Amino acid sequence: MKKILFLLILSAWSSMIFAQQGEFKVEVSNDTVLAGNYMIVRFDIINTNGDFIAPEFNDFEIISGPNTSSMFSMVNGETTQKSSYTYYLEPKHEGEVYIEPAYLYMEGDTLETGPIKIMVLPNPDGKKIEPKMKDNQFEFSFPGYDDQPFYRKKRSVPEKKNKKKKIKTRKL
Repeated sequence: MKKILFLLILSAWSSMIFAQQGEFKVEVSNDTVLAGNYMIVRFDIINTNGDFIAPEFNDFEIISGPNTSSMFSMVNGETTQKSSYTYYLEPKHEGEVYIEPAYLYMEGDTLETGPIKIMVLPNPDGKKIEPKMKDNQFEFSFPGYDDQPFYRKKRSVPEKKNKKKKIKTRKL
């Protein structure tokens, strides 16, 4: 009886894990960038596994990447698995450039992202703009700190006034 109950629980648990829909998606920090600046591209693999094949990035200089991260969580019986590949890219020229599709080869199936058009505008003033991902779950903010990680925000600390305390004494 215990074996049958164990097998039923195991099969129900495994069906919950494999019933979740897998995703393969790409996100960019911005679809318009000034020349001489860089952008962030992140490929997310959610609730599935496979061999990730990155695009060639022909129109871009790879500043950093692939930077990889992975996450696994189980909350109230719901399991989520996520792997990310992040690239920091600087466009090589002005005008329209494209991020070609990336591929995820799985056993018996292939998933593909769509191409992404990026507009690179002239930058005569040489402005530098740091990109930020809109949906970054690993970004934290703490009171008293800048939006930039690891930089302490200067803030004024109120001065403490020395107050003399009156001590009450009792006679015995």
